[in-house]
Amino acid sequence: METSLRYNSEEKQLYLHAKECFLIDSSFYLKAHGRLNTHTGLTGGTIQFRRRFTPKVITSLDVGGKYDIDGKEFSYDIQAKKTLPITETGLLSLDIRAGYNFNPGLKFGKPRGVVELNYKIFNFTEEQDVRLRVGYNPFQRKPYLQIRENNWSFNADYSGNWSVMYDL
Repeated sequence: METSLRYNSEEKQLYLHAKECFLIDSSFYLKAHGRLNTHTGLTGGTIQFRRRFTPKVITSLDVGGKYDIDGKEFSYDIQAKKTLPITETGLLSLDIRAGYNFNPGLKFGKPRGVVELNYKIFNFTEEQDVRLRVGYNPFQRKPYLQIRENNWSFNADYSGNWSVMYDL
């Protein structure tokens, strides 16, 4: 199980977050996300059932359903990712991610997508790897960045929102 502490500038609350992925077979998996607000004690999360395809044209394609425990809503989801290495080592790459989430109860769909430039620096210091990510979300019209060190991650966007995550 992957656990982390998360804090963001919008909610100004510290969350304990947990994630587990259960492989059913080579292409089906069940993923559960849960969170606990350390200030209010409120809990929430999502459960996702997905099938992963690996066509030659794109890096990955996931199709499935998602249940949001907070809003008690079920939705269908599809997402795709394509990684284009810029250097031969793959340390610098361009990632394109897109998806669509459809809520049948509301008869409403929501597209999403990002374009990211990723740069991985192995052995930045003796025991430290660093990843720099600069991206743009065309649906929110926001550029953003992420700096990730082994366990720490700092995210910020153009509108001044930021978040910090520490993997336990």
